[in-house]
Amino acid sequence: MLLFLSLAATASVQQAAHAPLDPNQATRLAELMCRQLPNVETILEISRVQDTYVGPAEEPLVTDDVYDTLVWLGPYSLPCLVDRLADTRWMPDPREEPLLGAPVVGDVAYMILMDKGVRDVMPDLTHKKPGELRMGEYFLWPSVGDHRRRLQSAVRAWLVKNPNCCGVPPVLRKAPPSAVKFQMSTTELAKARARFSLLRPGMSPEQVLKIAGKPDAMEPRGGKPGETLPSGQQDTGLLGMCAIDHHENLAYIYFTERWNGEVGRRDPLRDRYVILFFSAEGKFTRMFSNIADIPPIFPSTEAAWERMMWGERIKKQ
Repeated sequence: MLLFLSLAATASVQQAAHAPLDPNQATRLAELMCRQLPNVETILEISRVQDTYVGPAEEPLVTDDVYDTLVWLGPYSLPCLVDRLADTRWMPDPREEPLLGAPVVGDVAYMILMDKGVRDVMPDLTHKKPGELRMGEYFLWPSVGDHRRRLQSAVRAWLVKNPNCCGVPPVLRKAPPSAVKFQMSTTELAKARARFSLLRPGMSPEQVLKIAGKPDAMEPRGGKPGETLPSGQQDTGLLGMCAIDHHENLAYIYFTERWNGEVGRRDPLRDRYVILFFSAEGKFTRMFSNIADIPPIFPSTEAAWERMMWGERIKKQ
């Protein structure tokens, strides 16, 4: 396993005011997030000035729960992201404006690594100057022969030479709460785990509610007439910027551990929760989870995803 954690990098994570995670906790959370890269819905490139991250404003909203967690974990998420560079599973395209190419999990892992500060090694591998590579080549070149392994090896070699590359963005949060606001007991958590294990893709929101119970918050977008957000939960941030492209218009969140009050400013490093997503066809499509005992759910094939998103209207030419 790669060792990229210098004392300085470790300190930067622990001082980042997101959550007081120790190295073991941070590593476990990173691995959990890397296993659900197919749940990344929105990729937004982080702005950099002279290779220094310009983080979000005070008390930032969550843009994408998987992506944000992997970025905010700084160096702790590097090893598992590098491991995923060779992952060729299909996943929905998380780019806000998809251009050429259909990224697989390994391609998305590479996007996140670059957003975290890893140098783009693709120009060197393709013998082109930076800026000459077209967007499609970032997906076509790795798909040929052993190119993914070569990319993975090049990233690993660069990280060995640059062990302090990828700290966390300087997020200016207010002082984090000192006490948990809500935490399920062991018995309650076991019951929640049993309930969520009964969920199946394709279920209706009504079926899901009957099994999972009332959510802590919801976000309908263009839903049924009369559907409104709960009082005080106007900016939940549950549906990402690509939700419309993915034809998703409803999400529920359930907390098992909560440290702050505003859903939109939940702390994915410390709060523990699941988010259930539904398509405009009224189908349960996927589930985000940062709870180790509750596995996530996401579509395994493009055909299954299209059926849940758009029904039988999708016809292959």
